[in-house]
Amino acid sequence: MTALIYLTGIAVFALVIYLTLELAPATPTGRLAETLTPADGVVLTGWRRSLSPLDKPVSKCTPAGLLRQTRADLYWAQIGDRWNDWNEVQFTSLRVALAVAGFGLGMVATGEPVFALIGGLVGFQYPAMAMGGIARRYRRQFIAQLPEYVQLVSAQMSANVSMDEALRRTSQAQSLAGKWMRRVLQMAQGRDLIEQMQREAQEAHLPELIGMSVQLEFIRRGTAQQELMGQLATSIAADYIGSAEQRAEKVGSELVIPMVVFYFLPFLVTLLAVIGWPIVQNMGGM
Repeated sequence: MTALIYLTGIAVFALVIYLTLELAPATPTGRLAETLTPADGVVLTGWRRSLSPLDKPVSKCTPAGLLRQTRADLYWAQIGDRWNDWNEVQFTSLRVALAVAGFGLGMVATGEPVFALIGGLVGFQYPAMAMGGIARRYRRQFIAQLPEYVQLVSAQMSANVSMDEALRRTSQAQSLAGKWMRRVLQMAQGRDLIEQMQREAQEAHLPELIGMSVQLEFIRRGTAQQELMGQLATSIAADYIGSAEQRAEKVGSELVIPMVVFYFLPFLVTLLAVIGWPIVQNMGGM
């Protein structure tokens, strides 16, 4: 019973984190709506402002690999208009703050260090899991839309339109690929468009984008640009179909363990209880 009370407390804390991160208004109100303008001119609002004292120690102590992964996930979450204006250090500061809050709540509620550590772990991991799930969803959606987008660019170039102009025209497409291209165009003011695409592809940590941006540079330098662009569109579509077929083949094997856990194990436990409980009672009577 005591363990159940402890687990209930941890579950309540996890629910509080969920409500804070998922259901809070996008525009903070009250004290959190106040702004702070640091020396570098960046305006901080809401939780980012409240957690700003943690940013410097977090940036020094957090492993570079963790910050790099967080930055990549934030990139795609922001493509979907989630976690806008956050950077990897600020997001890690939020995780640290929630971990400390979870540990403190666990100690107050249970007085047991083990359960307090579990509460701290929940506080630290849940934001990354939630944001990582959002990033994965938008990555998959983008990869699925990329072949069609490249085919649109190829069709524009087939009408004797330059590559840069074709990319600008197709950026109006109502898809994540078009939205990503609009972001590239916005960041490329006064810069070379293809070079900016390569920088954005590196920030996105998406192999499909990195490969496409490199190939676009070669196409621009070539002579038969229309033909090469058509070949690139065909190649990207074939790669997507091949990867989709591989994922489909893995679905069956990946479902084996969940099926065993959710179907076979409960049946086995019930069977053992029905058969074993009378045996235990008889042994007790002896």
